[in-house]
Formats: sequence, C-alpha cells, structure tokens
Amino acid sequence: MSVSIKDTLVLDDDNEYVVVSKVNYQAKIYYYLIDKNNLKNIKFCIEKEKNTLVDIDDKDLIKILLPLFVKESKKTIDIEKKE
Repeated sequence: MSVSIKDTLVLDDDNEYVVVSKVNYQAKIYYYLIDKNNLKNIKFCIEKEKNTLVDIDDKDLIKILLPLFVKESKKTIDIEKKE
C-alpha cells in the first residue's frame, strides 16, 4: 500500500480521511487519520494484508504511537519548509 502523509482516503464508512501521519512501529505500519469534513472524527489504523486499513482501539498502543506520529509529522513539516 503506497499511502503518504496528506493523501486522502475513503474508508468503509464513506468518509474522506486525510493521512496526518504514518509510522513504522514493531515492523507494522500505523496511520493517524482525520475526517476531512469532521475534524473531531479521528482514526488510528494499522495496515493489514491486501492493502487494507483496520481501526485500532488499544488505548495503550495509541499512547505509544501518538509521540511517534507527532515526531513523523514534524519531520515532514520541516522537509516542506526547506523546499
């Protein structure tokens, strides 16, 4: 699956989500998504087989991932500032 930060995805709930951040943690790819039309609707997903994203609800895992998402987003912003 080739999804990058700022890409827009339509999920099974028929909402459009923007990829805010993407991280590799313990050899798995995780995504932080925000609904394009409702900024209060956020999702944390894991990339599974067959190019699918699956919601994650594990609060302990999300607590671990949040700082990683922020760090990755900051890197992306810094790169864009230099261009």
